[in-house]
Amino acid sequence: MHYLQRPIAIALAAFYVLALVLDRAAGVIFALLALAGLAAIGLRAIASGKSFGQMMKAYWPLHLAMAAPLIAVLCNQAASGRFAGRSIDLPLRLALFALVFWAIVQVPYRYLKHLQWAFAVGAFGAALKIHLLTGGGDHRYATDFIPIGIFAEMGLLLGIFSAFALVRWNAPGRKWAILLGLTGACAGVYTAYLSGSRGTWVTIPFFALIACISARHLSHRHKSLIAALCIAALSASFFYGKIAEERVLEIRSDIQGYEQGTVLDSSIGTRFQLWKGSWILFKEHPVFGVGPENYRAALHELSTRNIITPDAAGFAHSHNEILFMMVKLGAFGLLAILAVYFVPMFYFGRDLRHDDREVRGAAAMGMALCAGIALLGLTDVAFLWWEIFPFYAIGVALFLACMIKRKEDIISASGRCSATARPIC
Repeated sequence: MHYLQRPIAIALAAFYVLALVLDRAAGVIFALLALAGLAAIGLRAIASGKSFGQMMKAYWPLHLAMAAPLIAVLCNQAASGRFAGRSIDLPLRLALFALVFWAIVQVPYRYLKHLQWAFAVGAFGAALKIHLLTGGGDHRYATDFIPIGIFAEMGLLLGIFSAFALVRWNAPGRKWAILLGLTGACAGVYTAYLSGSRGTWVTIPFFALIACISARHLSHRHKSLIAALCIAALSASFFYGKIAEERVLEIRSDIQGYEQGTVLDSSIGTRFQLWKGSWILFKEHPVFGVGPENYRAALHELSTRNIITPDAAGFAHSHNEILFMMVKLGAFGLLAILAVYFVPMFYFGRDLRHDDREVRGAAAMGMALCAGIALLGLTDVAFLWWEIFPFYAIGVALFLACMIKRKEDIISASGRCSATARPIC
């Protein structure tokens, strides 16, 4: 499989550089990685001393979690007796995680580390794209091929990956690399700011928290200082930034209008209606849900009952990932989305305080990915859009593979030290 290692690494680099700026690039590269995983199975490749079956067994909770949305859809269709291939399409792609993971884990760690540069380039590309599309923040666009809220979170995450990778995967003496990583993070924050996506803004303090938890060498005093600087920067953007000020004022106005019953179809008011309606629909269909194909019809029915307005009934989702899954797929959907969020978090969270800084860096990136998408899902629906599926699946697979490969290198280096009796290792 050595002849596939470099092509897989190049495909991964291309993914993070192109996924947000070139339409269909994410889908094509994701398909190529899945095919590479199939080829590795066919060639009976071994990775980390394990066959494909052994790797599946070793990480079965993760593979099951990624397949959980597909299982939930199939349960709904079996219960209703109505089968629709369109509803299977998106969750099936997430279920292909096992193939993508098997392809990535074939690649040596020294190749995977080079992706730190792709993260930075991708973050700068996302910032340039949104700067051009918004006229430097003069106006807010809706979508090109990725909705602006989803694009902003993905761009922000690329910046966070850039910071964690370039800071943790390079020696402390390489100041220029660390500076580039931090600049990439600034590009990500710039993307989030110009988007005007309040759901994306909420995730930024949690990324700072992950950085502090994973930074074992920093004292509590330094961590407190970093937290204070983050709070100060966010506060400054709210008080002195036109975009942030306008979006925050909109929240107050929308809530007042909703409470008084004068403006129900504002941005916040529509969300309140959809959340209320989603909860009612879940209580009426608690086990299997209404089904993905019947969501719009169910909202229309709520409108005829005067529970939500006709305008709110026209929305494609509930503006909350968990409620959306509960409405469509019932309790099975709830368990599925929680598994997609929290099972990967478990694997990353247990190594956030690892002794090795590079393992911590990979774990921090994985935790940022899972937490960022989960937090965004409180006010938006990420797993409705095609681009988020490869972004999430490839990210989880990549960062877990980095942790596995780096630990192997540590054990190998320790063995060499023992064999040669060199205490300086």
